[in-house]
Amino acid sequence: MKALSDLIRGVFRHPLKTGSYIFSSFSIMFTLVKAINHFLPSIKIDGSPALIAITCISVGFGLKKVWKPSKIKIKTAQSDTIIEVLFGDLFVQSGIRIIAVNDFFDSKIGNPVSDKSLHGIFLKECFGGSPLSFDQQLDEQLKDVNGENVPEKEGKIKRYPIGTTAVVTVNIDKYVLFALTNTDATDCKASSDVTNMWYALHCMWQRARSESGGHEVNLPLVGSGLSGLGLPTRDLLNVIILSAITETKAREVTKKIRIVLHESRFEELDLRNVQSYWEEK
Repeated sequence: MKALSDLIRGVFRHPLKTGSYIFSSFSIMFTLVKAINHFLPSIKIDGSPALIAITCISVGFGLKKVWKPSKIKIKTAQSDTIIEVLFGDLFVQSGIRIIAVNDFFDSKIGNPVSDKSLHGIFLKECFGGSPLSFDQQLDEQLKDVNGENVPEKEGKIKRYPIGTTAVVTVNIDKYVLFALTNTDATDCKASSDVTNMWYALHCMWQRARSESGGHEVNLPLVGSGLSGLGLPTRDLLNVIILSAITETKAREVTKKIRIVLHESRFEELDLRNVQSYWEEK
């Protein structure tokens, strides 16, 4: 059913491409049949059966060209852990959910937390944009973490080291927040790099390992969007997958790690290529 829904989505997303692929395939095959009948008269390919066969093959080719999977699974060597990559909504996945935040663990929507960022969406959807409960949980979680006060910054003024983690609960759902980006105190602009991201992911996996209790661990395409990392989607995804495999080989985090991609990334990423790349490793 999943493959069928992916196929239907591909056709609806690209109706003109679908028609073009079918027409091109039909034209080539029809021309080829005509050539065979002309130059090899002893071989006769004609009639309704031939037309039906050509049509079916052309339609199949066109549908295959526009079909892309919305979910793949990657097995990790010498481990029972499955890494699942899919397009969907992080907030509806079962298990622990990972949220990347800035190094101040800010909670004010607007400046410094954009309402377009996953951090901002998390605050709006899970706390109604009101940070009181969120801040209370964070204060308890981070009370023993050494930080640096930056009085001139808007919003929270205590900066925590990259990789700092905190667990926040919303009803029965558990979220692991981890500091991924540095924040410029003058304009609250967030930024990061691959070195910081790799270390932050390492710290996040350690916390997720201790908190998962065997449940799935779900994380988004961290490092995209407003974090300023600047990597193409596929490269960024491969960094996250490599980090997950590295941590799993050191010690199991959980049986299933799920990387949830936003639907807006669908056109720029073919998960078949991602899967084949890691199957060759």
